[in-house]
Amino acid sequence: MHAATSPAERLLNLATCALWRDSPRRHARPGAGRGLIGALIIACAFVRPDPVAAQVLWRGLNLGATPKTVSRAFPDAKQPPVTVTLADGETDDLVTNAFFVDDRFMEVRFFFREGGLTAVMLSPASIDPAHPARNLQAATAMAGRLTGQYGAPFDCGDKSYAQVALYECKWLAKPIVIRLWYLDVLGEAPSLRVVFRKADDAAYDF
Repeated sequence: MHAATSPAERLLNLATCALWRDSPRRHARPGAGRGLIGALIIACAFVRPDPVAAQVLWRGLNLGATPKTVSRAFPDAKQPPVTVTLADGETDDLVTNAFFVDDRFMEVRFFFREGGLTAVMLSPASIDPAHPARNLQAATAMAGRLTGQYGAPFDCGDKSYAQVALYECKWLAKPIVIRLWYLDVLGEAPSLRVVFRKADDAAYDF
């Protein structure tokens, strides 16, 4: 007999064993205790889903997490002075600059739609435009760490064109997609971004 895996199965098996063990006559008439078991089955329909089924977006935060939940996980996250609203209505309601990766502080922006967490964006607090080679090296190093965590990217490499330097990688870890890109336009405005969001989200703004 297979082991019970769901909360409902475990509860039902426990109740069935208890009825059999505690019955004064183990050969009671058929159907004895059936009403109690039926009631337990109905109750099990409302048992909380197994947490394994939760869709973790980033650092233990689930997709759809509320701002309150995010604030508890990241107490330094505060509402930004100016909220950014994306085309699909997502807003970066919480931002923290206290997240440290390797040798630099990262700004982390938590995007919400209809009160639920939809995306997390990381970017260095500052990038020196005078050192493009060093910035690109930092981007490739970060891509290497993401590969170590999520496996090989399904798309990665130098995608520079004209006077725009672009290095981009994407990983798929269902149901999450991770995108990293380093962009430098004319050597004057370098930026490095890492975004975590649901893979099949039609509203893909990053």
